Amino acid sequence: MQLVIVTPTKKEIITIAWIELNTPTGNYVIQPGHAPTILALSKEQPLMYCLKNGKQEIVMVKQGIAQITRNQVTVLLN
Repeated sequence: MQLVIVTPTKKEIITIAWIELNTPTGNYVIQPGHAPTILALSKEQPLMYCLKNGKQEIVMVKQGIAQITRNQVTVLLN
């Protein structure tokens, strides 16, 4: 599964096992094959993902949205 992080200054593509998204309606753990959806991300909350090797990484979200497809999560961050 691919994670695409897009900010005003860069675009990064990372291969991941899963991602946890914090939203105003709750937390979502997204794995490969997840139903396509679009989520607003909670402000000032962490976005955590797990690399294929098991290492977990965290990105702080000021503001953003996520588009989920069956094999990719695209996160637009400001």
